[in-house]
Amino acid sequence: MRRLKQRESFAAVIGAVVVTMVIHWSNARTVSAADGKSASISETASTAKSDDRMKASVKDCHDGDTCRVVTETGHMWMNVRLAGIDAPERANRHNKSKGQPMGDAAREFVNDQVAGKTVDLEQVDLDAYNRPVVVIWNGPKNVNMTIVEEGMAEAYRGPVKRIDQDAYVKAEARAKAAAKGIWRLPASERQSPAEYRKQIRANRKN
Repeated sequence: MRRLKQRESFAAVIGAVVVTMVIHWSNARTVSAADGKSASISETASTAKSDDRMKASVKDCHDGDTCRVVTETGHMWMNVRLAGIDAPERANRHNKSKGQPMGDAAREFVNDQVAGKTVDLEQVDLDAYNRPVVVIWNGPKNVNMTIVEEGMAEAYRGPVKRIDQDAYVKAEARAKAAAKGIWRLPASERQSPAEYRKQIRANRKN
């Protein structure tokens, strides 16, 4: 008799679990939409996205166009490349380069703008090293654009996705006309970061 009662009790528990699972499955399957039609929760979640930006905290920036961030939601650490800009290169012990004039100044400027702050990242591409290429937004301010406007980087001339490259080129022209940042340097000391990297690669082959 005792075993029979135990079996009945066990069956009751199993039945309750099954009912709970059915109810949960039913609720997850269908939700009421504004137009009265049913829609799956996954579909609702995927279309409810308001924008393409992600909150992140900036830990520090290695140079004028590369920063290390940690995501607010997943606490994932990663390096990001700033879209639309090309900052002066810093000294690099790996390729034994001495760096460009104002390479350190560009790094300091970017760190003053974003290091230790919570910002919004808008990913627009991946670079050759699989780093996310992003626009950093500090509130309404496009930090990438600010860097170019203040003459701490050139506008990037390579292929770009999902940004208005012409706006960065115009920002560079304004900084150049005002002799800001790198544009204060004598012409003999100015070199495009892209040309500088090309020269370093050529020297390594020789």
